Amino acid sequence: MHGGSDAHYDESQDQKEKINYKATFRMLYGLMRPEYRGFAIAMLWLGLSSVLNLLSPIIAKYLIDNAIPAKDYQLLIIVVAALFLNSLLFLVFNYFLRMRLVRTGQQIMTALKKKMHAHMLTLDLPFYAQYSVGRLMARVQSDAASLYELFTETSITIFRDILMFFVTFAIMAFFNLRLTLLLAAVLPVVAIVCSVFLHKSTTLFVTVRKLASEISGFLSEHVSAIALLQAYNREAMAAAKLNAVNKRKFEAELSAEMMAIIFYLTIIMLSPVSIAVILGVGGGWALENKITIGTLVMFILYIDRLFEPIFRLSEHVSIIQRSFSAGHRIARIMERRPAITDVAKPRFIHSVRESIEFRDVWMKYAPDDPWVIKGVSFTLKKGKSLAIVGETGGGKTTITNLLFKFYTPQKGRILIDGTDLPEISLKSLRMAIGLVQQDIYLFPGTIMQNLKLMDDAVPDALVHDAIKTIGLETFFKHHSLGKQVVEKGVNLSAGEKQVVSLVRAMVLNQEVLALDEATSHIDPYTERLINTAMQRLLTRKTMIVIAHRLSTIKTADEIMLISEGEVKERGSHQALMAQGGIYSKFYKLQFGEN
Repeated sequence: MHGGSDAHYDESQDQKEKINYKATFRMLYGLMRPEYRGFAIAMLWLGLSSVLNLLSPIIAKYLIDNAIPAKDYQLLIIVVAALFLNSLLFLVFNYFLRMRLVRTGQQIMTALKKKMHAHMLTLDLPFYAQYSVGRLMARVQSDAASLYELFTETSITIFRDILMFFVTFAIMAFFNLRLTLLLAAVLPVVAIVCSVFLHKSTTLFVTVRKLASEISGFLSEHVSAIALLQAYNREAMAAAKLNAVNKRKFEAELSAEMMAIIFYLTIIMLSPVSIAVILGVGGGWALENKITIGTLVMFILYIDRLFEPIFRLSEHVSIIQRSFSAGHRIARIMERRPAITDVAKPRFIHSVRESIEFRDVWMKYAPDDPWVIKGVSFTLKKGKSLAIVGETGGGKTTITNLLFKFYTPQKGRILIDGTDLPEISLKSLRMAIGLVQQDIYLFPGTIMQNLKLMDDAVPDALVHDAIKTIGLETFFKHHSLGKQVVEKGVNLSAGEKQVVSLVRAMVLNQEVLALDEATSHIDPYTERLINTAMQRLLTRKTMIVIAHRLSTIKTADEIMLISEGEVKERGSHQALMAQGGIYSKFYKLQFGEN
């Protein structure tokens, strides 16, 4: 596959990665909106737990100022019991809050991954030429998981911290405004420390996130290629590359953590300073009977509640930056639209009634790339067969890519029964024409399931009919339909995978078949079986066969030789051999003839 000039660009590689916070927030809000009921219930539990949390210092003040001076044991027991019950209810409400957030967050994650998967299935091949499998895995798994903390913890906690900060100040001001204003003198210092931390740490957190995504993609890609790495003794090279990325991530993460630790220690230092000021000044006022001891104790307890949200600021910043960075990447994918879509009122086809025609078709995969095919024209009548041969990279596969609307040509027209290809429904086109590609993918499951394309609704009888039609009953007697296939079919030989893919294309019994190097890795015995089946298919179906093994296409109605993107020769096997041109030389070279 080919891509444009930015085909290998990925935002995770952007050293200045600029996050579109507004667009990302809209996407995150869109994910949260369907779960408004869950967040509303969480807010209820949050409100109740916050009220109880703020009530404890007031109960302690009442205990010190009223129950103890009055030496009322009954009142003391009641107040202590109230304090215990308050703490117990706080824990219970916090439990319900956490459980509701976990449930809501899991529902959002499930919906997001389903939405991403469904969207990615609609995107065309140029998209997958731009994004590697490893990076897409990082988007769906790692980036989506990064949003989980935002939905389950951070969003609610930030709201609670802001609420607690201002309500705590209001309560303190209600009981003693002068002491509250004294404490407020520390806040400008806290604001400056927070501002410096946010400014310095933002870039570090984004860098850590990028490198984590890079490691995830690296592992996915190299584990997939483990056989190749081992075959060429490249394990040490791969390990060295991973170590280099890990080292960069370690250094960036260490810098971020050091910044967070310095911030945390600075805030911790300000907390005892504030307590010391309250004890020093407030203690003097207590000695002068200007305030009660209970009020002084209440202020000290509330100081912890004031600084607690500030302590969590570094954690919030890390999660927010990580989440918005991940959300930005996900949004970039979700904003992508397929380059090839149906017109407003597409035509639906069930089969090819007359012909498939290419008229002076030119194609290149990117503006700066050379032409892959140049002025290709041919007409394939219904029931006829066309074989396309030529050197590797000559443009043969591009013809099937264009026929299946994986790409669109820059010049020329492609018609089916006289209708331009862009006017035909994409889904109906691919239902009418079957394709066997040279890159074969088999899913984990049985051979039978793979022959059905993992669709259990397809009856077994269709599979057995396809095997019988293609004449491969003997082959499948030695290869059980119940045999388990591991990921990508690595426990099958290349030839076995090609047989499975060929039969898989036959199961739907489509009238038109395009075979792209469908028999290139088949042993001589199986090749003989396939050749016999191919001869029957060539007389019963409309076929486009791309092949390097010329023995499989000798009986095709027409053979078209493409070289350097141009049609150099065309005609039957006998006519091309008689010409003594390029095809004749290919054939003689392949079969060892002088």
